[in-house]
Amino acid sequence: MYQDASSGQYTSQRSRFREHPRCTARFGEVISHAFTMASTPEERMISVMNAEAILRYTKHQTSIDYSNLVSNTLIEDMVQAITSPTIRKFRIRQITDYEEDMKQQQRMPDFIPECNELQLLGRLYYSAIRAVEPCLNEIGLSVDHAGFTVLLALCRAAGLNEDGRSSVNDSVARLDEAISKHFNAIIAPGCRFLYSPCHGLDATNHNVRRSKRLVIAFSSLGNGLVRFEFGGSLAKLNRQLRDKDKESDTFDVLFVADPSQSWYTKDSNGKFNGYEEYEKRIRAACRPYNHISIVGDSMGGSAALLFSHISTDAVVAFSPQVNLNGDEHVSRNDMATLIRNEFQRNLLENVKRAVLDGVNINIHRGLEESDVKHTSELLSHFSSCESIKVIEHAECVHHQSAAYLKEQGRLISELAVLVSK
Repeated sequence: MYQDASSGQYTSQRSRFREHPRCTARFGEVISHAFTMASTPEERMISVMNAEAILRYTKHQTSIDYSNLVSNTLIEDMVQAITSPTIRKFRIRQITDYEEDMKQQQRMPDFIPECNELQLLGRLYYSAIRAVEPCLNEIGLSVDHAGFTVLLALCRAAGLNEDGRSSVNDSVARLDEAISKHFNAIIAPGCRFLYSPCHGLDATNHNVRRSKRLVIAFSSLGNGLVRFEFGGSLAKLNRQLRDKDKESDTFDVLFVADPSQSWYTKDSNGKFNGYEEYEKRIRAACRPYNHISIVGDSMGGSAALLFSHISTDAVVAFSPQVNLNGDEHVSRNDMATLIRNEFQRNLLENVKRAVLDGVNINIHRGLEESDVKHTSELLSHFSSCESIKVIEHAECVHHQSAAYLKEQGRLISELAVLVSK
């Protein structure tokens, strides 16, 4: 999202294309969207040609093997292309160059503006499209964003089981994980976790003691690319605690991200077993700590609630989603109803466990209709619970409540509750 200078309203620049999380089992929707959103006769013709190419290919493929819409060889070729050393090096160079530019500007932002993310996203798309060009040519698809997303959607359609949870084709799961690791702005191994001891402080200073506090910061979808969030504000909060001679309150940070953009339901193997994997790894990281707090925004806010039972002190969730069914922010169309219902069931059960353990939960939101709906649904299950506090920011009319508080200079004060015990 970006903020219009004249109106102050947040508007999307990405209405004309479907990003990779949307290019899922419903590949017909991708083709239809490309046709509907075409701005020129040439773009409209390309969408028609892609649709015809898909029909020809699937008719030929199913005549050879009725059970497979896409050949395993084609999918494996895509995996090999996207995970090749050349593509990995290109991706890392693009991300590190951007981060180095931020360091030179002495900036450590919590959230990256969409205009910046779109530049990097475009480069990542370009490299992926060029890498799989032979696969696009094999089917007869256009060598561009439209052809790439249609191919990806078709592969995902071929791989899903009827329950929407498992993949009948391990090659498709590997492809999904390869795509997830390519389309994000994280260079940490696995693109999911980053541990930052003494975050924002000089860890080499012998006067800095090892903390007994851990803050877990879950990432949102971001503005096109998932990246670790809240780093800047948490670093400032740590320095404020140090400068106030509250060294015992300083904390380490575990940054957690979901490059699959699946609300932390997908694991590192490209399958919908993410909840179990994330919980296991997070619990292992928490063992040395006496005080554990959690923060997250949007999808990350949902994760903060989903894993709230791991917290010992406080949870701060900005504009979280509680019910993933029919929500406009949930862009993965391959998340079956079974998975979405299981997510909500786990979230509600874990919030209940957290409340019983004395964890304080603060939920921030603006006036966006869907955010109001989600918090209302959560409160309907905990109507008489004093440990859950919903903080409405009436002047925030959009979904980005954390970014709004950051702009107003109020985010750090809201995060201070994480270390108030």
